[in-house]
Amino acid sequence: MIIDPSEQQLSHAVPRYARVDVIGGVLLMMFAFLIWYGAIELEFGTIADIKSGALPKILSVALVLAGIGVFLEGLFQSPESSERLEIAVRPAALIIFSIGVFGFFIRGGKFGLVSTPQFGLLVVGPLTIFIAGCAADRLRLKSLLILAFGLTSALLLIFVDVLSVNIPVYPKAVGDLLNSHLGEYLALRAGYIAYAIAALGLYVILYMLPERNRG
Repeated sequence: MIIDPSEQQLSHAVPRYARVDVIGGVLLMMFAFLIWYGAIELEFGTIADIKSGALPKILSVALVLAGIGVFLEGLFQSPESSERLEIAVRPAALIIFSIGVFGFFIRGGKFGLVSTPQFGLLVVGPLTIFIAGCAADRLRLKSLLILAFGLTSALLLIFVDVLSVNIPVYPKAVGDLLNSHLGEYLALRAGYIAYAIAALGLYVILYMLPERNRG
């Protein structure tokens, strides 16, 4: 019996509801709506005076547009060329765990029967990035360490210093102590400058010096 190649392709075709792009587009739009809902009471401000609600609302609109684009692309893909969603348990669990760490410890608080301390972005940022980075297929610890400190420094510079988004920077006791002695802005800048220096130092120690020694 000879099987027609076109029939064989159709037998392996992925239905629309199971396509990666279709599901990914829906998840992006859902995530965007959650961000918008969380920032709905925050003031947007103006171009000259950007308030704390501007960034999450702009991000949510961008995510909705991206989600629509990804969804439509998956919807109109040819059945034989589309990719089926297959959930890898370990990476998914690590990503969810990293989100939980960020949500529970960035500000701290009481969550039902559980109370968590405020660790601030300087502690939670690198930890979240490192845990999420461990979900990658090829784990590169050196690069991940540099990224954890460097990206946290950039987040503090852009969101907290430049855009004045109200995000805790230090653990509460440390933050209160530093703010009383250095002032809020000096303590903030000392934090992200120290992390930028740490990222640069790690890059030199882990990459540049070994390369020079081999040369």
